[in-house]
Amino acid sequence: MVVSKRIVALVFVALASISAVGLSDMSTILTRLAQGVVDDEIVAELKAKLQTDPKAPAWWSWLGYAHCLRREWDEAREAYRRAEDLGAKPSFSWFPPTLPVSWFANRGCLRRLVIGGVVVWQSPNVFCEPVPVADPKHGDKFSKVVFVYGSKAQADYANHFVQWLNQFGELPHHLSDSPSVFALALSLFSERFGMPVKFPVRAWLFAKGSGSAFSFSGHTLFYGSLPNDRWSWWLKVAHEAGHHAIPAFGEFDGLHEPYSGGFLGERLFALWLWDEWRTVLSDDSEIERGLKDYLLRTVSAEIVKAQQWLLQVPKPEKPPMQVFLGFCLYLERLGGWELLKEAMANSPKDSWDGFLAGLESTLSQRLSSGLTLRLRVPDANTPLSSFDISNLRDGLISPSIQLAWWLPQGDFQCTVKVQGKGKLQVRWGDEQIAEWEVNANEPQTLSCTFSNPKTQWQRLRFWWQSGSGKILSVNFKEVGDKPKSDQAEDERRG
Repeated sequence: MVVSKRIVALVFVALASISAVGLSDMSTILTRLAQGVVDDEIVAELKAKLQTDPKAPAWWSWLGYAHCLRREWDEAREAYRRAEDLGAKPSFSWFPPTLPVSWFANRGCLRRLVIGGVVVWQSPNVFCEPVPVADPKHGDKFSKVVFVYGSKAQADYANHFVQWLNQFGELPHHLSDSPSVFALALSLFSERFGMPVKFPVRAWLFAKGSGSAFSFSGHTLFYGSLPNDRWSWWLKVAHEAGHHAIPAFGEFDGLHEPYSGGFLGERLFALWLWDEWRTVLSDDSEIERGLKDYLLRTVSAEIVKAQQWLLQVPKPEKPPMQVFLGFCLYLERLGGWELLKEAMANSPKDSWDGFLAGLESTLSQRLSSGLTLRLRVPDANTPLSSFDISNLRDGLISPSIQLAWWLPQGDFQCTVKVQGKGKLQVRWGDEQIAEWEVNANEPQTLSCTFSNPKTQWQRLRFWWQSGSGKILSVNFKEVGDKPKSDQAEDERRG
């Protein structure tokens, strides 16, 4: 049988065309899956591939990915098991947008971190599939990605919080856990300040650059791997998370950005990390050194500066950025993040005057039912060389404490929960409002009433004239027509 060369050539071209169509179709299918799109046709195509080549681990893992998108967990688990049995290594298709939390215990490739009831798991650095991805600002190509899943503790499922795209084969060691910290900060800030963040946020880490960063809706661009230490990168990602999820006030002078969101992100994340240090990262000496130094030299110093500024008479019209930041940190340590959130939410403008108006409105509302403060701050006159940063978490213990506080004009009940033994005096400005004999191994509650003659920031003082003890909390409550301080009656409740 004689076959012409022309017929052979046509057959070859036809076969090549069919092959090209098939490859093109599979590329389209994988692209759609990577975009979170799945339907019966896509699942059928993957199963057809496996009928042709049942020992291809990549198709099994992509089938698992497809079933995860459809929340068909039993089928997905079986597909991934088949891929593992065939020697599959972690790849893009192992990390769909949602996974059951129960699966993470058996995925040794994932690293876990928990702060503030938020749990995150970080994947290895894997190739972007089916093709590299371009960043939205410059159009540069990124071929690797780290996925960070997040959930609340006790939740059944975890979702992508961060997709950390990068131009590195492996992430440099000093920023290897930055994707997880970025995800934690984003989640904590969004939850605690009520600012909606559309997850996942995409981070883009360029191989080269000066170390600068830029955030906009849904994205953060990191230019290069500078600085070269882990703690500085933890601060850096917390700063950028603050731009996404913390209300920004300004403009202020004194630092390289005029608005406060990023700077507050650094400082609040450091404080919340310190609150949970014993259970979160107590064996990480590298981060511990950086954290302690930052809390002393930056956070505590700014809180002291803020109190001194508030007690000035007369005050400048507007504080510098460091004072505003210290003021916010002061409020958070005394009244919790809820107090800071409420003050920001009640602010009519994102300016200094707007913040003050929001705070005074918040304090006035709280005082009507009782405002409780915990003294987890440095004293207004604290020399930093003698300050123990454990007081930022556990509360001050000192023979004499002076704090800046604000009250509107009116009559108030001051209730102090204290533990210790000795004579404790309480002063509002220059006026003594209480003096108590304390003899309590267990917390004891003491109270008095006093009159504040005008709306003002004033010194609130606690002085152990003899003995010693710890003030566990202070509560102020507006009392209306109750007796004034010269008629005050001390009350003791065990």
